[in-house]
Amino acid sequence: MKVLLLPLFQFPTGHSKVAKTLQDNIQSQYPDAEIKVVDFLAYCSDKLEKLVSGIYLKGFLGAPFLYRALYYTIMYKQHPFKLQPDLQVLSYYFERKMQKFLDEENPDLIFCTHSFPSGIISSLKQKGRYRDVTVVNVYTDFFINDIWGKRGIDFHFVPHPEAKEKLIRKHHIPDEQIFVTGIPVHSAYHLPVPFKKDNRIRHILVAGGNSGLVNCDFIDAMRKVPHIRFLILCGNNDELYSSLQALNSKQIEPIGYIDDPFEMNQLYNKADAILTKPGGVTISEALQKKLPILVHTSLPGQEEINLDYLLEKNLVLVINDKHLAEQLNNEEAILSLRKHIESYLAKVYCPLDYAIFISIKSTGRKTPETVHSIRAIPTLK
Repeated sequence: MKVLLLPLFQFPTGHSKVAKTLQDNIQSQYPDAEIKVVDFLAYCSDKLEKLVSGIYLKGFLGAPFLYRALYYTIMYKQHPFKLQPDLQVLSYYFERKMQKFLDEENPDLIFCTHSFPSGIISSLKQKGRYRDVTVVNVYTDFFINDIWGKRGIDFHFVPHPEAKEKLIRKHHIPDEQIFVTGIPVHSAYHLPVPFKKDNRIRHILVAGGNSGLVNCDFIDAMRKVPHIRFLILCGNNDELYSSLQALNSKQIEPIGYIDDPFEMNQLYNKADAILTKPGGVTISEALQKKLPILVHTSLPGQEEINLDYLLEKNLVLVINDKHLAEQLNNEEAILSLRKHIESYLAKVYCPLDYAIFISIKSTGRKTPETVHSIRAIPTLK
């Protein structure tokens, strides 16, 4: 059995983290499977991938309002290539490249963790190609944009019941093809959480340091809550790491890039809350760890759409520098977050193992002996 995992971009993103989660899950259950993680843009052209990823990063962080306009223009038009004749050439180019790629790889099963490859494959399947290949959309945000393929896609791993209802109501996708798995997170985050004596916040994990969350105003605000220690993830931002280390503060602990989910899980276990931007995967990891989630800022585009949903469900608390101390000491608000998180998790009712098992079974290939170790839950959908 050959499995392709299709995120987008070569730098670390939520899409690539979910692809890695799926890869580890499949490999552990089906050790004989051949699994490849491929950035389709890089396959088309390394120069193209660098160009698009550069525009994405500069626009996302450097010109957020321009990025917002571009995001909504592209992601929320029905068949945008058809509505914009000047982009039809690009559509044709990517379809030809995808066809060449799939012919070379000859996969049995494809998991798309980004809407771009999903939309292209959906278009090819509607034209009668690759109908014997099982294709799965694995959504990595708390919403579904219009670029994701719907027709010709065999299964959908959705973040919550509302997303399932939308696919059924708006796109007429059969109930049995949709699994409410939540946004998939690594098995490391499913390990038991150590018991804590009380609900007071003593350690806060700051997960947005690398994207500009930690600035002078925020550092001043942190110093006003001296009883709390801030564990700040700096990613690959060596300049931020060095500047925080130079503060020589017992209250602030800078942390470099972490790639190992089990190491990251230890940080989650140490934390009593997380301060982050509303990215789908980081939020889902925090939900799985049942951590109160604090949001300082969100960037236009997918983050603001995620935040709207999270606020509607009372799963996050928006904070600001001026009232940081007051908000962190609000035990009633923190307790309310914990209760809503518990309620939300109860609605994500389909184990990822089971959804993957059904996807693999649908390929028509004989499943490996390891299938017996998977929790078979026939009544789940």
